[in-house]
Parts: sequence; structure tokens; C-alpha cells
Amino acid sequence: MPPKSERAKVEVKESSTAEVRRFDISLTAPLSDFQLTDLLRQRGVISGLEGELKQAVKQATEGYLKTAETLISGLASKASTDKRPRSNSNGDTKSSASTAGSKTVATRETET
Repeated sequence: MPPKSERAKVEVKESSTAEVRRFDISLTAPLSDFQLTDLLRQRGVISGLEGELKQAVKQATEGYLKTAETLISGLASKASTDKRPRSNSNGDTKSSASTAGSKTVATRETET
């Protein structure tokens, strides 16, 4: 028989409106898995699972959003380092954006 944590099933349904993203999270497990914890909670020895579940979802959401911000921050810093001035073959100092533009112009001039 698998451990109790493996018998639990989690389903997540996602929906969105113009203003709100909604996640409906459903946790199902055999009632017998909670007999001991229910007794301990009734006696005040442990708190309910609801608080831990809420905290876990909040932490997962914070981590998920922070990961996206970190990736965007890394891309932004990489983009700013790509625009540093560098010297071209003529000895002129130009940013990579202007250097790329001048290479394109030079290519077009030689093609016509």
C-alpha cells in the first residue's frame, strides 16, 4: 500500500477574467488517512491542515512570480550590456545597436 502522501490527489483548475486569475485547488485523500490528525486537532495538539495549505499555496505563488521577475531582470541586464559602446573596424565607437544598423546599411549598399 502506498504511503498516505502518495494516496492524496491534487487537481488544479485555472480560469481567468479580465481582472482576475483564479486557481481552484482540490485535494482528495481517503478519510481514514486523516483519523489521527483529526483526533489531534480536536484535542488542540495540532492546528488544521487549512492554514498549512494556504501558506504552501502563497509560498508557491510568490516563488513562481519571483522566478519570472528574476528572468526578466536577467534579460534586461543582458540587453543593457549588449548596448555598451565598442569600436568597429574604422576605430569609431558605437553601440551594438548602431553598429548592427551600420552593417545592415553597408550590406545593402554593396548589394545595389
